Amino acid sequence: MEASAIRLRDLRKSFGDTSAVAGVDLEIRDGEFFSMLGPSGSGKTTVLRMIAGFETPTSGTIELAGQDVTRRAPFERDVHTVFQDYALFPHMSVEQNVAYSLKVRRVPKAERLARAR
Repeated sequence: MEASAIRLRDLRKSFGDTSAVAGVDLEIRDGEFFSMLGPSGSGKTTVLRMIAGFETPTSGTIELAGQDVTRRAPFERDVHTVFQDYALFPHMSVEQNVAYSLKVRRVPKAERLARAR
């Protein structure tokens, strides 16, 4: 069986007495389109920050392509983050913004454009 692109198991994050993420179990297959919807303060951004490695989970695991990356640094994960309002280049198309992090990593143009599409 093929490993999931993203797999979260009992993912939790607390800030002091506040539970920001309370036991998320999620599996996203390679090539699957996924979106998270919820009100402000429901933990969406915290989950994304944990996947990217910008926040450390209080408990639980994060797997990317079958590898446990829960305690790895952001630069040790093959994850690219584009924030909704900040850090977008207004002079670039959506595709160019998505492909930008791959360009910085010197991924060949044809591959980065294909991946961005």
